Amino acid sequence: MNKFNGMESHLIIDALTFYVAQVESDILQMEKEGKTSIFAPGFYTQISKELKEKVKTMTKKQITN
Repeated sequence: MNKFNGMESHLIIDALTFYVAQVESDILQMEKEGKTSIFAPGFYTQISKELKEKVKTMTKKQITN
């Protein structure tokens, strides 16, 4: 499998960051409304940290000056 280039890696990580922020907000809103989510607050945040590290390991090395 080919590794991600820097732009692809950045795009994936940014998309993940925005998605997690939205879903965590949704979970907190559900709790305010008295509803129960299958996932606890912070679950997606923790999983995203692991995924971001995985993406970084699957990214080509950056050229340093």
